[in-house]
Amino acid sequence: MTTEVTRIEIADQLEGLFANGAVSKHDMLIAAVGARPEVLEVLSGLPDRRYTELRQVWEDLPRIPVGA
Repeated sequence: MTTEVTRIEIADQLEGLFANGAVSKHDMLIAAVGARPEVLEVLSGLPDRRYTELRQVWEDLPRIPVGA
């Protein structure tokens, strides 16, 4: 059984990524290369735009729960 992807799990994968400025969906996928396939699938569903902070990711993923 696969556990649901959470914001905490995504944040753990993207930790520190926003320190140097805006990032793209592609940048996030590269940063999360070691994540579970389910996390990569969620990140792949993001729109192609620039994100300057993690909070903006949550705006595009409103249904992802905070934690389990």
